[in-house]
Amino acid sequence: MGIYMLTPYPHSRSDDFSRLKRALLSFLLIILLTACQPSPTPIPDRALETPHLAWTQEVGGPINHPPLRVGDLLIVSPVQQPLVALEVETGAIRWRFDPGVTIWDRAYATDGERVFVGIEGGQLIALDAATGKRLWQADLGINAQVPPLVSGGVLYAATTFAGPGMIGDPTRKAKLFALSPEDGHLLWAFESDNYILQTPFRYGDALYLAGSFDSPEEVDEGGHMRLYALHAADGAVRWQYESVDGFTKQVYATETTVTYIAYQDFTTGVDAATGEMRWRLDTGNWVPTLSGAGNTIYYGSANTVVHAIHADTGEVVWQFNIPEGTFNYILGAPVRVADDLIFLTQQGEVFALNALTGEPRWQFSTGVVGARTGLTVSGGWLFIGDAEGKVYGYTDIEQK
Repeated sequence: MGIYMLTPYPHSRSDDFSRLKRALLSFLLIILLTACQPSPTPIPDRALETPHLAWTQEVGGPINHPPLRVGDLLIVSPVQQPLVALEVETGAIRWRFDPGVTIWDRAYATDGERVFVGIEGGQLIALDAATGKRLWQADLGINAQVPPLVSGGVLYAATTFAGPGMIGDPTRKAKLFALSPEDGHLLWAFESDNYILQTPFRYGDALYLAGSFDSPEEVDEGGHMRLYALHAADGAVRWQYESVDGFTKQVYATETTVTYIAYQDFTTGVDAATGEMRWRLDTGNWVPTLSGAGNTIYYGSANTVVHAIHADTGEVVWQFNIPEGTFNYILGAPVRVADDLIFLTQQGEVFALNALTGEPRWQFSTGVVGARTGLTVSGGWLFIGDAEGKVYGYTDIEQK
């Protein structure tokens, strides 16, 4: 079955919602702008040397999510514009896709052959990556506004009842859909007790899924969040963990520990077998999101410190203080490439550190100030999209 139908949700909330809930939903929209990151990918084995600018391309709207490389193409989703595919080596536009409704500009991922895109109206579309041709369309009935996860031959789409361009409803129950990437048919669906879900993370036969839920219990700071451990094969619940850390920005897992960061900006490690807290660490300041590689997680805080933390113990591996200004903090998540950790800062500086020690390797200034999200690094190329609707391609490859 290629299409999965659900009863459409109403576009208004009941009159008894408090001002606190309205404020919370509005704030969640702001956090959502910075928290989403691309689906985890294997670490490339090619280090990047100091790159140079190869090309720039106008795409017509601000870019809120890192570009996605698929073979020789770069996929970009500018706000309120068609999805765009650029040629990696030249920046030339290969194709555009316009579904006629709003594309959720963070909700795209790839399996290397297809590009999966969430659009307005609870639809999920698969495109041929090479041509932009529509291959299939699934009606989820709930909007998917965060990047899907493609893992183990399955496409996982997390949904939400609160987000940009939506009227939030915290009384509803968001679902996680497991679909076939080839034709979009439903494998299984899990209905959570959360009204918003973040992109899941898969490790082995376990799937870790987090988001926010509504509760009459008032919280001074943060909000109610719930983390699920599911069987990846059928969505059955193994355990669930609750806290008042607020909106979940990112989840990462090792064999023994599930790590997440949320609104309160504490990094928390949960036992992967039992769902009990193992450790909790103050990040020191606001953190947009995190990334992970092996047993190490990486993130940057707004006090301009970059952190490497052991995912299983919460111990600090190293810290690096960005030297280029008081507010020159990391945008998005740092990217691990071989033994390097590469990131973009708020003032347009790109740094490469030794991922094992935190020692600087190289840095350069892009002149791109005001980007809304982090960078993408792949196969000797580095890509940045900015708030003005420009995409920049940098490379250490000598061009003809």
